[in-house]
Amino acid sequence: MDTLVTDELWNTLAPRWPPHPPAQRGGRPRLPDRLGLNGVLFVLRQGIRWQSLPTQLGWGSGSTCWRRFTEWTQAGVGEKAHAHLVVARGERGLLNLDRAVVDSCSVPALRGGEPSGANPTDRAKKGCKRPGITAGHGLPLVVQIGPANRRDEPWLPSLWGWLWMVLRCGWRQRPAAWQGDRGYGFAGSIALVLAWGLPAMLAERGSPHGSGLGRTRYVVERTPSGFRSFRGLVVCYERSGAHFQGRYQLAACVICARRLHDGRQRGEGWQPFDQAA
Repeated sequence: MDTLVTDELWNTLAPRWPPHPPAQRGGRPRLPDRLGLNGVLFVLRQGIRWQSLPTQLGWGSGSTCWRRFTEWTQAGVGEKAHAHLVVARGERGLLNLDRAVVDSCSVPALRGGEPSGANPTDRAKKGCKRPGITAGHGLPLVVQIGPANRRDEPWLPSLWGWLWMVLRCGWRQRPAAWQGDRGYGFAGSIALVLAWGLPAMLAERGSPHGSGLGRTRYVVERTPSGFRSFRGLVVCYERSGAHFQGRYQLAACVICARRLHDGRQRGEGWQPFDQAA
């Protein structure tokens, strides 16, 4: 499990840890952050309860790792580190921005809570929705969390705002086009994308299947498989939206750090949009 904490991931997260007061005289020494990160990633990877974290692994107790995760989430460490990793890939020429492809998926929320809503596709059971933006080779650029009963189209301004902030962090480039399915193909959404100065490749509402855009949208439809490798994201047990968002941000950091560790773009030389309509 220690392989999850690669040098790229650690070197990105470590400078962004929030400061903590020195330990009181005679108190127990603070658990090193790297050990705490291993514990947090173990819980995220295995999908277990915090209190079920085996202490014999040497990564601290579940309560300690939960407190450490809460500190990092409140400080926005995941968002900052994710943006840094995306920019680092762009600076190395490993980011395909031929299109920004937007999509969302829903997961059950068995305990309900702040980030959940009645899922219209699952008999109104409680669920969470994860809208996001993916680069041309499936790299997650922006991840957000919300209730499952919220339509896709209202997310566009917020997603674009986050993408703009990420790409402006040091690597000044914008996607060449914006692509999405019929959930985003309202007239107002298309006009909004055009106002941003981007070609709008959003499938219009009411358009038939086989319009051509579906042949190239799999770059975003396969992205959830990367998140599903973290069992703590398959079902939402968090009652706090910030905590569930923090889980997704940390998983996105792991995915981006792995790609950065590879040192090359997956499928180098392969152009996923060659067959676009």
